[in-house]
Amino acid sequence: MGKIKRDFILKEFRRLAFFAVGFIICIFVLFKCYSGFSLIQKPLVLVVIAILVLSILRSAAQVYLSMRDFNDNDSYLLEKEYAAPHPVYKIWQGEIHLMQNFIVCRNRGRLFVIIIHQIEKAERYFNIIGMRKIPVVKFIMDTDRSVSIGFSLNHPDDGEAVFEWLMNRLGEEKVID
Repeated sequence: MGKIKRDFILKEFRRLAFFAVGFIICIFVLFKCYSGFSLIQKPLVLVVIAILVLSILRSAAQVYLSMRDFNDNDSYLLEKEYAAPHPVYKIWQGEIHLMQNFIVCRNRGRLFVIIIHQIEKAERYFNIIGMRKIPVVKFIMDTDRSVSIGFSLNHPDDGEAVFEWLMNRLGEEKVID
């Protein structure tokens, strides 16, 4: 479990660092172009720091929430499978790890750990944004929980590979196209 938590926190920290650099550059340009902002410079910097700290706390809370319902056996099995070689595919703002008994997904600042035997069905649909169709998979679990994961437009083959893996692992009756 430690490696999964560490990987998630490090990747989220990297994502937030890019966000912070871009935000600071925008504020710097704003201060240079408009002299009226010099009075609120310190409070604005404090607000930026507060946003970053809250984002880091949110990431830490996501790790806790994703793994709070696991028993010791599930934690041990997940840690063992995560350390072994397994397929990893790019998705929208993250990646998905496909293992024998688990699916671990980092998506939009959230960490999802899905136990394979809890999946009742996986639905595939498309979100249309502009002229593009983005493939999405929605996992519906027997615990009345559902998780939607969108795939990346930059890696279209990854979505097809994940759906093929799901059909092989879950069976064609549980994967709905």
